[in-house]
Amino acid sequence: MKAAAIRDKHIRLDQRKIERAKTILNAKTETETIEKALALVISGNAVAIRRKEVMKSILARRDRLGVIEGDVTEWVSEGRMERDKIYGG
Repeated sequence: MKAAAIRDKHIRLDQRKIERAKTILNAKTETETIEKALALVISGNAVAIRRKEVMKSILARRDRLGVIEGDVTEWVSEGRMERDKIYGG
């Protein structure tokens, strides 16, 4: 990761929002509050991008496999049991 590019910024912000975010993020200073908030937004965006990639992959696989004929209840139950073995449940 690149070194932080720290620059002085003079911006107008709603003080009530800063104080509320400071409490929520358990930050000691306003600068720390804004840093944590920005990091949270950036990481959330990365998760959203990954989620979209996974959904595209799932939809592409579903398109390739087509419609599953018949009763899939047993198939779904087996998949859930397998998932629970792997991840606990």
